[in-house]
Amino acid sequence: MYNEMIIRKKMLKIQERLGMRIGITYGIKKMPVTKTPDDVLRSLKELYKIGLKAFVLPREFFTGISTSSDLYKEYYGNLLKIKDIAKKFNIELSLRHLSLSDQPDETLKTFCKIAAIMDCRIFIIQPTFYSMMPQEQAMKLVVYKINEIMASARSTANIGIETTGKMNQVGSLEDVIEIVKRTQKTEPVINWGNIHARGSGTLRTQDDFRRVMEQLIKEIGPGFTRNAYFIISGVSYGPSGLRRYVPISESDINIGYLIKQIMSFDIKGTLIFEDPNKEKLIIKMIAELEDMVR
Repeated sequence: MYNEMIIRKKMLKIQERLGMRIGITYGIKKMPVTKTPDDVLRSLKELYKIGLKAFVLPREFFTGISTSSDLYKEYYGNLLKIKDIAKKFNIELSLRHLSLSDQPDETLKTFCKIAAIMDCRIFIIQPTFYSMMPQEQAMKLVVYKINEIMASARSTANIGIETTGKMNQVGSLEDVIEIVKRTQKTEPVINWGNIHARGSGTLRTQDDFRRVMEQLIKEIGPGFTRNAYFIISGVSYGPSGLRRYVPISESDINIGYLIKQIMSFDIKGTLIFEDPNKEKLIIKMIAELEDMVR
């Protein structure tokens, strides 16, 4: 096992060669979901020790914040402290909330404010909060609601629209592109595992990954390549798409193909590994990642 200094040196070199920050979601292996300020600070310190440069905060950390007044009454000081520590460690923060209700106004407004206070790179949602209506109607309402919120929120952080894994959900690659094109201050968040699952294993070759990259650049514009946001998840799937999330090592998605296409298109930005083994997975993959980015 490498010691932490060697791990950090190798991890920083991998990210430099790849041109992307690498990070994880929600917590570390010993603490899978951060729920208190101390949990978050401990996770950030662990990520700094091994050289990881991105961290996605879970909605569970903000459970006590229901409205903007809650935010300023009790949480404001801790959010600033976390922001300062993350900046000191050069770790990019993001927020993610994947269980919005069909009345998402207050949640969207509150999390946009949190993202701004913490100087987050992005606030990630999935466009599934009008699930009880036809997809075409749901798409229209999603676009309307996001524009309405962003016009009033004055947030410095973008809302990230994440691809979803089930065929009956709004959130295909085409849906996400369309939402981003029709809304203010949004950007696509490409969850490659969800795309793979939605197409019942559609990402089987390097060309499959390349076609997605080409579609994004064509539809979103070449600026997409300068600050993309990718999530890689292990998935189990069936004819209707995602069944469940599994460890990446148990999934048939090929990380090497993704890395090669990131480098081929010279894409910069953030690559998040979503896996139950958290940072331990990436440490275990160091030699493999070094080979991929050579």
